[in-house]
Amino acid sequence: MTHPSSPASLAGRSPHRRAALGTALIAATLTLASCAAAPNHVQQESAANILKSAAKALSSARSFAIQATSTAQGSAGSLTFDIQGANQGEGAFTSASVSFQAEELKGIDYFRSKTLWSQVGGASLQSALGDRWVYIAAKSSTAAQLTLAFGELTSPKELALGLRKSASDAVRGKLTTFQGQPVIAVNEPPHAALYIATTGKPYPLRWVQTPSTQVDFSDFGKQFHLTAPKKPLDLAAILSG
Repeated sequence: MTHPSSPASLAGRSPHRRAALGTALIAATLTLASCAAAPNHVQQESAANILKSAAKALSSARSFAIQATSTAQGSAGSLTFDIQGANQGEGAFTSASVSFQAEELKGIDYFRSKTLWSQVGGASLQSALGDRWVYIAAKSSTAAQLTLAFGELTSPKELALGLRKSASDAVRGKLTTFQGQPVIAVNEPPHAALYIATTGKPYPLRWVQTPSTQVDFSDFGKQFHLTAPKKPLDLAAILSG
Protein backbone atom coordinates (compact mmCIF):
# COMPACT_ATOMS: atom_id res chain seq x y z
CA MET A 1 0.00 0.00 0.00
CA THR A 2 1.26 3.46 -0.86
CA HIS A 3 1.21 5.98 1.98
CA PRO A 4 1.07 9.77 1.62
CA SER A 5 4.46 11.43 1.91
CA SER A 6 5.18 12.91 5.32
CA PRO A 7 6.86 16.32 5.82
CA ALA A 8 10.00 14.48 6.95
CA SER A 9 10.13 12.34 3.81
CA LEU A 10 9.66 15.41 1.63
CA ALA A 11 12.42 17.21 3.47
CA GLY A 12 14.70 14.26 2.84
CA ARG A 13 14.32 14.39 -0.92
CA SER A 14 17.02 15.89 -3.13
CA PRO A 15 16.97 19.63 -3.88
CA HIS A 16 16.28 18.84 -7.54
CA ARG A 17 13.27 16.67 -6.63
CA ARG A 18 11.91 19.34 -4.26
CA ALA A 19 12.34 21.98 -6.97
CA ALA A 20 10.45 19.80 -9.46
CA LEU A 21 7.61 19.36 -6.98
CA GLY A 22 7.51 23.11 -6.38
CA THR A 23 7.38 23.81 -10.10
CA ALA A 24 4.52 21.33 -10.54
CA LEU A 25 2.54 22.96 -7.72
CA ILE A 26 3.05 26.42 -9.22
CA ALA A 27 1.94 25.18 -12.65
CA ALA A 28 -1.19 23.59 -11.16
CA THR A 29 -2.04 26.79 -9.32
CA LEU A 30 -1.62 28.88 -12.47
CA THR A 31 -3.81 26.46 -14.44
CA LEU A 32 -6.61 26.71 -11.89
CA ALA A 33 -6.35 30.48 -11.82
CA SER A 34 -6.57 30.69 -15.61
CA CYS A 35 -9.82 28.70 -15.52
CA ALA A 36 -11.49 31.26 -13.26
CA ALA A 37 -13.85 33.66 -15.03
CA ALA A 38 -12.33 37.06 -15.66
CA PRO A 39 -13.92 40.25 -14.27
CA ASN A 40 -16.41 41.83 -16.69
CA HIS A 41 -16.40 45.26 -14.95
CA VAL A 42 -20.18 45.53 -15.32
CA GLN A 43 -20.31 47.07 -11.83
CA GLN A 44 -18.72 50.21 -13.26
CA GLU A 45 -21.74 50.91 -15.45
CA SER A 46 -24.94 52.75 -14.53
CA ALA A 47 -27.80 50.69 -13.10
CA ALA A 48 -29.75 50.94 -16.37
CA ASN A 49 -26.76 49.78 -18.42
CA ILE A 50 -26.09 46.91 -16.02
CA LEU A 51 -29.63 45.68 -16.60
CA LYS A 52 -29.21 46.06 -20.36
CA SER A 53 -25.98 44.04 -20.22
CA ALA A 54 -27.69 41.34 -18.16
CA ALA A 55 -30.64 41.19 -20.57
CA LYS A 56 -28.27 40.89 -23.55
CA ALA A 57 -26.29 38.12 -21.85
CA LEU A 58 -29.47 36.21 -20.98
CA SER A 59 -30.82 36.54 -24.53
CA SER A 60 -27.59 35.15 -25.95
CA ALA A 61 -27.41 32.16 -23.57
CA ARG A 62 -27.68 28.85 -25.44
CA SER A 63 -29.33 27.22 -22.44
CA PHE A 64 -29.95 27.75 -18.75
CA ALA A 65 -32.14 26.63 -15.85
CA ILE A 66 -34.52 28.64 -13.72
CA GLN A 67 -36.07 28.00 -10.34
CA ALA A 68 -38.89 30.34 -9.36
CA THR A 69 -40.57 30.32 -5.97
CA SER A 70 -43.42 32.28 -4.44
CA THR A 71 -44.50 32.21 -0.81
CA ALA A 72 -47.21 34.84 -1.18
CA GLN A 73 -50.47 33.90 0.49
CA GLY A 74 -52.93 32.65 -2.09
CA SER A 75 -50.32 32.21 -4.83
CA ALA A 76 -47.62 30.07 -3.26
CA GLY A 77 -45.90 27.79 -5.71
CA SER A 78 -42.69 26.81 -7.43
CA LEU A 79 -41.43 26.32 -10.94
CA THR A 80 -38.32 24.61 -12.22
CA PHE A 81 -37.50 24.69 -15.91
CA ASP A 82 -34.52 23.79 -18.10
CA ILE A 83 -34.45 25.99 -21.20
CA GLN A 84 -32.61 24.69 -24.26
CA GLY A 85 -32.88 27.64 -26.64
CA ALA A 86 -36.02 29.29 -27.98
CA ASN A 87 -39.20 27.26 -27.45
CA GLN A 88 -37.32 24.22 -26.15
CA GLY A 89 -37.43 23.15 -22.51
CA GLU A 90 -38.86 20.99 -19.77
CA GLY A 91 -39.78 21.36 -16.12
CA ALA A 92 -42.49 21.26 -13.51
CA PHE A 93 -44.97 23.65 -11.86
CA THR A 94 -46.43 23.13 -8.40
CA SER A 95 -48.95 25.13 -6.38
CA ALA A 96 -51.43 24.40 -3.62
CA SER A 97 -54.17 23.56 -6.12
CA VAL A 98 -52.41 22.08 -9.13
CA SER A 99 -49.13 20.56 -10.27
CA PHE A 100 -47.91 19.34 -13.63
CA GLN A 101 -44.89 18.48 -15.72
CA ALA A 102 -44.40 20.23 -19.03
CA GLU A 103 -42.12 20.04 -22.04
CA GLU A 104 -41.92 21.99 -25.27
CA LEU A 105 -39.99 20.47 -28.14
CA LYS A 106 -40.09 21.23 -31.88
CA GLY A 107 -43.39 23.10 -31.77
CA ILE A 108 -45.18 20.54 -29.60
CA ASP A 109 -46.19 20.99 -25.96
CA TYR A 110 -46.36 17.97 -23.68
CA PHE A 111 -48.10 17.84 -20.29
CA ARG A 112 -48.59 15.32 -17.51
CA SER A 113 -50.59 15.89 -14.34
CA LYS A 114 -52.73 14.20 -11.72
CA THR A 115 -54.57 17.42 -10.89
CA LEU A 116 -54.62 19.71 -13.94
CA TRP A 117 -57.19 17.98 -16.12
CA SER A 118 -60.02 18.19 -13.61
CA GLN A 119 -59.68 21.99 -13.84
CA VAL A 120 -59.54 21.94 -17.64
CA GLY A 121 -62.34 19.49 -18.38
CA GLY A 122 -63.72 18.19 -15.12
CA ALA A 123 -63.46 14.86 -13.34
CA SER A 124 -64.24 12.86 -16.50
CA LEU A 125 -61.23 14.26 -18.35
CA GLN A 126 -58.99 13.64 -15.35
CA SER A 127 -60.22 10.07 -15.20
CA ALA A 128 -59.62 9.57 -18.93
CA LEU A 129 -56.09 10.96 -18.89
CA GLY A 130 -54.93 9.91 -15.46
CA ASP A 131 -51.18 10.44 -15.22
CA ARG A 132 -50.52 9.96 -18.96
CA TRP A 133 -48.47 12.36 -21.06
CA VAL A 134 -50.52 14.31 -23.62
CA TYR A 135 -49.39 16.52 -26.48
CA ILE A 136 -50.78 19.52 -28.35
CA ALA A 137 -49.41 22.05 -30.85
CA ALA A 138 -47.60 24.81 -28.95
CA LYS A 139 -49.28 27.52 -31.06
CA SER A 140 -52.80 26.35 -30.16
CA SER A 141 -55.00 28.41 -27.84
CA THR A 142 -55.33 25.46 -25.47
CA ALA A 143 -51.57 25.17 -25.11
CA ALA A 144 -51.35 28.91 -24.48
CA GLN A 145 -53.91 28.63 -21.68
CA LEU A 146 -52.11 25.67 -20.13
CA THR A 147 -48.74 27.46 -20.14
CA LEU A 148 -50.12 30.78 -18.90
CA ALA A 149 -48.90 30.06 -15.38
CA PHE A 150 -45.25 29.97 -16.43
CA GLY A 151 -45.04 31.12 -20.06
CA GLU A 152 -43.17 34.35 -19.42
CA LEU A 153 -40.66 32.60 -17.17
CA THR A 154 -39.70 30.00 -19.77
CA SER A 155 -39.11 32.39 -22.68
CA PRO A 156 -35.56 33.86 -22.79
CA LYS A 157 -36.89 36.80 -24.81
CA GLU A 158 -39.66 37.60 -22.32
CA LEU A 159 -37.28 37.21 -19.38
CA ALA A 160 -34.78 39.58 -20.98
CA LEU A 161 -37.52 42.15 -21.59
CA GLY A 162 -38.60 41.80 -17.98
CA LEU A 163 -35.09 42.53 -16.74
CA ARG A 164 -35.12 45.88 -18.53
CA LYS A 165 -38.68 46.87 -17.66
CA SER A 166 -37.69 49.01 -14.65
CA ALA A 167 -34.28 50.12 -15.93
CA SER A 168 -35.15 53.82 -15.72
CA ASP A 169 -35.90 53.56 -11.98
CA ALA A 170 -33.09 51.15 -11.10
CA VAL A 171 -30.41 52.04 -8.59
CA ARG A 172 -26.97 50.44 -8.47
CA GLY A 173 -26.51 48.56 -5.20
CA LYS A 174 -23.62 46.92 -3.40
CA LEU A 175 -21.07 44.37 -4.53
CA THR A 176 -21.75 41.06 -2.82
CA THR A 177 -21.76 37.33 -3.58
CA PHE A 178 -24.45 34.85 -4.56
CA GLN A 179 -23.69 31.16 -4.02
CA GLY A 180 -19.99 32.03 -3.89
CA GLN A 181 -19.97 34.05 -7.12
CA PRO A 182 -19.24 37.82 -7.13
CA VAL A 183 -22.31 39.87 -8.11
CA ILE A 184 -23.53 43.45 -8.22
CA ALA A 185 -26.98 44.21 -6.83
CA VAL A 186 -29.29 46.43 -8.85
CA ASN A 187 -32.31 47.61 -6.88
CA GLU A 188 -35.65 48.35 -8.49
CA PRO A 189 -37.99 50.25 -6.13
CA PRO A 190 -39.92 49.43 -4.15
CA HIS A 191 -38.91 45.80 -3.49
CA ALA A 192 -37.30 44.23 -6.57
CA ALA A 193 -33.59 43.53 -6.96
CA LEU A 194 -31.33 41.79 -9.46
CA TYR A 195 -28.00 40.15 -8.67
CA ILE A 196 -25.77 40.10 -11.74
CA ALA A 197 -22.45 38.31 -12.17
CA THR A 198 -19.37 40.54 -12.22
CA THR A 199 -17.16 37.79 -13.69
CA GLY A 200 -17.58 36.05 -17.00
CA LYS A 201 -20.72 37.09 -18.85
CA PRO A 202 -22.97 39.41 -16.80
CA TYR A 203 -25.70 36.83 -16.36
CA PRO A 204 -28.53 37.50 -13.90
CA LEU A 205 -28.21 34.95 -11.08
CA ARG A 206 -31.08 35.96 -8.81
CA TRP A 207 -34.10 38.14 -9.49
CA VAL A 208 -36.08 39.14 -6.43
CA GLN A 209 -39.38 40.38 -7.87
CA THR A 210 -41.22 40.93 -4.57
CA PRO A 211 -40.37 40.08 -0.95
CA SER A 212 -42.11 36.74 -1.49
CA THR A 213 -41.20 35.93 -5.10
CA GLN A 214 -37.80 35.25 -6.64
CA VAL A 215 -36.22 33.59 -9.68
CA ASP A 216 -32.78 31.93 -9.65
CA PHE A 217 -30.79 31.32 -12.85
CA SER A 218 -28.13 28.61 -13.23
CA ASP A 219 -26.52 26.05 -15.57
CA PHE A 220 -25.77 28.51 -18.37
CA GLY A 221 -24.59 26.64 -21.45
CA LYS A 222 -25.52 23.20 -20.13
CA GLN A 223 -26.79 20.57 -22.58
CA PHE A 224 -30.06 19.20 -21.18
CA HIS A 225 -30.68 16.44 -23.79
CA LEU A 226 -34.43 16.90 -24.17
CA THR A 227 -36.42 13.95 -25.46
CA ALA A 228 -40.12 13.69 -26.22
CA PRO A 229 -42.26 11.51 -23.92
CA LYS A 230 -43.09 8.06 -25.28
CA LYS A 231 -46.59 7.40 -26.66
CA PRO A 232 -48.33 10.62 -25.53
CA LEU A 233 -52.06 11.05 -26.08
CA ASP A 234 -53.43 13.63 -28.53
CA LEU A 235 -55.07 16.19 -26.23
CA ALA A 236 -56.73 18.13 -29.07
CA ALA A 237 -58.43 14.99 -30.34
CA ILE A 238 -59.62 14.05 -26.85
CA LEU A 239 -61.03 17.53 -26.18
CA SER A 240 -62.82 17.68 -29.54
CA GLY A 241 -64.15 14.14 -29.28
